[in-house]
Order: sequence, then structure tokens, then C-alpha cells
Amino acid sequence: MAEEQNSGCSPESCSSCAHAGSCSSAKKDLKAPANPYSQVKKVIGVVSGKGGVGKSMVTASLARMMVQQGYSVGILDADITGPSIPKMYGVHGSAVGSEAGMFPCVAEDGTKIMSVNLLEHESDPVIWRGPVIAGVVTQFWTDVMWGDLDFLFVDMPPGTGDVPLTVFQSLPVDGVVIVTSPQDLVQMIVEKAYNMAKKM
Repeated sequence: MAEEQNSGCSPESCSSCAHAGSCSSAKKDLKAPANPYSQVKKVIGVVSGKGGVGKSMVTASLARMMVQQGYSVGILDADITGPSIPKMYGVHGSAVGSEAGMFPCVAEDGTKIMSVNLLEHESDPVIWRGPVIAGVVTQFWTDVMWGDLDFLFVDMPPGTGDVPLTVFQSLPVDGVVIVTSPQDLVQMIVEKAYNMAKKM
């Protein structure tokens, strides 16, 4: 009977077949649910393979450009151990929460921002292991009440570790911007980030 049910099932067709839930070849959706008070139209990841190439500056510049064009914009600062977005925007307050979730801080131009620097003192080091950091990034998606946003830019840490993997698997990423600088060594490392984005 089991053989009969699984006959002709392939990864491509399994999602539409009657026994998709029991088929071992079905792809599991690992996307985390957004906060009920968030309606985000597009999620854009900003990545690099190497630190110091201007990724956070590119993130802030893209966000600012979209705000100037009349879009509602947020920045999820996923660079947990090296957050810089709040300082770039002159935001130094503390994020506040309610039973429904946390409110992002709002910059002068209306950009909504969530960063670990808004939860801790900005000079305190974040000495956490990878899974904890990845969990915080997911919480910035599930627990923050972003409201209505046209674009949410995710400023990711450099490399291809836990946090970029979590973002690609847990958030509904619509596009990726890869930041590099014109040195052979940097380009070689950034190519790894490109290949990761392509695979994910």
C-alpha cells in the first residue's frame, strides 16, 4: 500500500501530490512567520564575503534612496557582533516592547530600525555563540512589529556562517545585493557569498 502511494512521486511533483506531508522527498519550508503586525512587501539581503567593504553604508544608502522615492522602509541590522546602522542614523534610544512584540526605533527620515545596539548599550560587546545570534536575527523578524513596509533591508554580517544561512532559510528574501571592493583577494572571498546566495 505504501509503495502504491509513493509511486511516481518526485521532488518537483511532491508538493502538489495528495501525500505531500508524508513524502520524504518533500522540501520543508523553514520560513519563520512574520509578526502579525508586520506587512513587508519585499525583503532585500545585503551581503558580502568580507568585512570592511562598505556593506552597512550600501544598506543605509539603498534605504535612504527608497525613502526619498516615497517608499516605507525598514532596516534589520543582522550584523549582531558589529552593528553600525543605528549610529549611522543617529538613533541611540532603546527599543520598547509590548505583549504583541517589539517596536522598531524610527530615524528622522522615517526609516524603521531594529538592531542589537537598541537592546544593549552600544559599546557593550556581544559575546554570543552562533546559534544564539542566529536566533536573535529570527526574532527580529518574528517579534518586531514592522508595520507596513515596502522594503526591509537586511544588513548581514560578512561571510557565509550561521546568520546569513538563517536569513536565507528563515526570511522570505526577495533579492540580494552583494557588496565588494576591487581587490583580487576580496573578490575571491565575495565569490563565496555569491555562490551561497545562488545555492540558497
